Amino acid sequence: MENENLDLDVKPAGNKDLWLFLIIVDIIFLCVFGFFIYKHFSARLFETPAAAVSEQTQTVNVPEITETDIVVSEEPIVVDSATVAPVSNAETPAAIVEAPKAQEVKPAEAAPAVVAQPEKKESVIVKVNPKSKYRRVTFRWFGEGEKVSIVSGFTMAKPQALRKRGDYWETTLSIAPGAYKFLYIIDGKNTLDPYSEEKDGRSYIVIE
Repeated sequence: MENENLDLDVKPAGNKDLWLFLIIVDIIFLCVFGFFIYKHFSARLFETPAAAVSEQTQTVNVPEITETDIVVSEEPIVVDSATVAPVSNAETPAAIVEAPKAQEVKPAEAAPAVVAQPEKKESVIVKVNPKSKYRRVTFRWFGEGEKVSIVSGFTMAKPQALRKRGDYWETTLSIAPGAYKFLYIIDGKNTLDPYSEEKDGRSYIVIE
């Protein structure tokens, strides 16, 4: 019997812990809910004056400035003892004149150098005799040399000596009309006539 009474007097501890947990949850919920309510109302209280001020700043009217309100003094402006008369806006564009640009002067091109051409001398002189079918042809050598001769078909391939005449050498031969090739022999060396045409490595003349 005593054991039965003891079992009836013992109350379960689980119910007490459950109620304590629920109370703590309620307190936390109330704190969070109260914080959100406070934040909501305090934000409205602090934002209201700022919004009113912004509305006031937006409704401020700024008076427009017209051309009649601007007073331009017509008195001359004195700068370093020099009087400058005021210029109206209408005259300003006409008064501004662009200075003409200086034209670029190109230097005169240098004239090409003139190369002096050697003076062409008459080294072959032909004289016609109407009474003869031959021509009197004079050959002249204007260069240097101790011994000068001429060789061609009209000399029968034999050198014909030239004589010294001042600053040149000379000889005169009777030659039938035709085309001939010839060479000067200067001190034993074959040399072209610088004042006659050249053909096949020899001086060339046509006697008419």
